[in-house]
Amino acid sequence: MHHPVFLNTRSVSVYFGLWALIAGVHFSLFYFVYFQPVEVAVAGALVFNSLFCSAGISMWYIVRYTIPDQKNIWNVVLNHLSFLTLTLVVWIGISYTVLSTLFSANKVFLDLLVISIPYEIISGVIFYTVIGLVYYLFIYYINLQEKVKVESRLREVLKETELTMLKSQINPHFLFNSLNSISSLTITNPDKARDMVIKLSDFLRYSVSHNSTSFTTLEKEMANIRRYLEIEKVRFGDKLQFGFNLDGPCSTHQIPVMLLQPLFENAIKHGVYESTEQVSIEMDCEYREGYLEIRIVNDFDPTAHARKGTGIGLSNIRERLRLLYKNDKLLRTVAEGTRFTVYLSLPNTAGG
Repeated sequence: MHHPVFLNTRSVSVYFGLWALIAGVHFSLFYFVYFQPVEVAVAGALVFNSLFCSAGISMWYIVRYTIPDQKNIWNVVLNHLSFLTLTLVVWIGISYTVLSTLFSANKVFLDLLVISIPYEIISGVIFYTVIGLVYYLFIYYINLQEKVKVESRLREVLKETELTMLKSQINPHFLFNSLNSISSLTITNPDKARDMVIKLSDFLRYSVSHNSTSFTTLEKEMANIRRYLEIEKVRFGDKLQFGFNLDGPCSTHQIPVMLLQPLFENAIKHGVYESTEQVSIEMDCEYREGYLEIRIVNDFDPTAHARKGTGIGLSNIRERLRLLYKNDKLLRTVAEGTRFTVYLSLPNTAGG
């Protein structure tokens, strides 16, 4: 831990500026109250205050290694009393010796030095106490700052861990079904199987190549969604139709990686799986009042028996939004007739 006086130019200026002010008060006492000559008043003020100024700097090392919450309180008190006594003896002894040597002919001043010893002791105790308290407050402040930094880092680590867990919950059935489809296509249509392997490889590479707090452009995110839907289309054929409408500004907006994936998984699971008719999945976006508004719409059969799932899709996204944007009201869903719509509002930046 650095010495608080020498942290920067400002701290140096404040410390020595205060001692200059105290020296000015001391000079005024000698000159205006005790009517000493200017040179005597200046010398007295400089000697007394420059010596205690130096002692105040050395006090830091006593305070630094006698923290009350780390040692027995009585040891701390004893250490300070010992150093205070030593400081007063050396301070007054050197000051008296220097000044009496310089002004040995000024008997009035020498008598004044002897008479003022009790007052110097009192002022020395006050100086010592104030400087010591300031040093302890500085240590407390530094420790508090370190504690805040550690707690902030722990929160970030926890946040990253939670996001990693949420992001890792990609539907395993998609992977199993894709591999099964590839297995079948290797016999019936090898070229299509090879194309599907490439798409699946690119999809998985994108999914695992970013950490949980990464952001990417909406354009790149939708390119990966397109791979996902094209893989699913191999299984569902013309039953699955999809289309995207991304205007220029929307496509460059930064969004959390893999945030939209569970939404399209839900559209497949609750729309395509459950319907005997052709199902369309559409996505568009626009800027509104400082937010990127994303709308994903899919057809579904409201009379079909709902496919049971783990329920992590929408809750996954809400939790990620809460962690990243400090807001859990950025996602809403609406089911009207045979259309299910997801509305997603994304600010320009993540929360701190």
